[in-house]
Amino acid sequence: MSDTTTAEVPASLGPSVRRTTPAVRALPFLVALASPLILDNIGWNPFGGWKILVGLIILVCVGRFAWSTAERDPGDPRLALKLWHRPDQRALSAMTCLVIVSVPFILGTDFDPPMDFPWNTWFRIINYIILFALGAGAFNLLAGYTGQLSMAHAAFLMIGTMVGAHIGLIWEQSFWLCLPIAAVAGAALGALFGIPALRLRGLYLMLATIGAHFIVLLIWKEYMVHYFGFGGVRFTAPNLPSWLHWIPGINPEDGKFLINSQFRWFWVNLTITTLGLLFIVNVVRSREGRAFAAVRDRDISATLLGINVARSKLVSFALSSAMVSVSGCLLSYYNRARSEDSFNLEQVLDYGVIIVVGGFMGIQGAIFGSVFFFALPMYFEWMREELPLISNIDFFSRYAGEVDLAIRGILVVVVLVWRPDGLAGLWQSGKKRLLLRFNDSRTGTVQ
Repeated sequence: MSDTTTAEVPASLGPSVRRTTPAVRALPFLVALASPLILDNIGWNPFGGWKILVGLIILVCVGRFAWSTAERDPGDPRLALKLWHRPDQRALSAMTCLVIVSVPFILGTDFDPPMDFPWNTWFRIINYIILFALGAGAFNLLAGYTGQLSMAHAAFLMIGTMVGAHIGLIWEQSFWLCLPIAAVAGAALGALFGIPALRLRGLYLMLATIGAHFIVLLIWKEYMVHYFGFGGVRFTAPNLPSWLHWIPGINPEDGKFLINSQFRWFWVNLTITTLGLLFIVNVVRSREGRAFAAVRDRDISATLLGINVARSKLVSFALSSAMVSVSGCLLSYYNRARSEDSFNLEQVLDYGVIIVVGGFMGIQGAIFGSVFFFALPMYFEWMREELPLISNIDFFSRYAGEVDLAIRGILVVVVLVWRPDGLAGLWQSGKKRLLLRFNDSRTGTVQ
């Protein structure tokens, strides 16, 4: 008698696969299109914003129904690519969202923290962290996931700024229209600038993108002088769309909701950055994202596997450039002013430091790197001015900028030597150790 018996399981006895019609899969999109039309024809309006709330509830319910009835194979490896497929991940994500949402309310308080910690200044720093996380995530999509070194990052920041200035100020259109047009313009020019990547790689590609940077820089300076003069461009505060005027804060004099405070900009920046980063995450987890990784590791092997390497490179350039252009437009409106000297190659190096310190191959690297880049200098300044032992040293106050750069450089070297995967890798390893200890403690108590 054999020790092991191999038998083929009939397909009828295997795990069932749910089949759905295209109409069911398209149901959430149909409801999304029909909900505004249906709600606008309802005259009852007891309080502002109830239509938005009802629409969101309908979309969530219909989306949940479509997901539960969607066609899925239990053995499909794509199910392992879910963002939150474990309870601990969902709990940690919920806690993170709670902390992020509570940040503006904490920073908007009037209490005096210990040692006069600058809360108001940190409000602006957090907005910068959010804005730069979007641009760093786009830079990571190109350099980290696809392996294409580009120095044209600042060029697409300029493109987004020019689109926002021309459409928003010269044509006097809405700020919310500038963002998608900036994405389209950035994607088109990104695909154009990505053509050299079809034949170049490494240092040669980086030098070619430097040339693209200076071409756009010349166009930027001529554009600024021609339309706005040598004084630069002054952006106006954007107005909230009319369909969101149910939010408290409308000016009773003109009926507008201007985004002109750090608190309001926080929610705008957070919403757009979250959508952009989720878009990048979904791209990376898709078939196209796996093609990016194959091109990065070995493009010749990717060709043998049937991957269109040229298409993958151009798509990566286009998507990354689109997100950077949106970031440039949003950042310019947030700063309220731009001049012909606002963009240079140093900004590309800043984004490079953010990605290297934060860690490649992950959106968390863009977030942690942005925190490192903006929060640490402010913390050093606070220490230099407030701590008794350091504030009395004349050297730190005389060479404040040089000392901050030196400390930041030392920390960059330490991170690269100690944790080559960056701060995101440190976060992942720490989280795994914490979860292992928690699981071990639970197992010990059960036993």
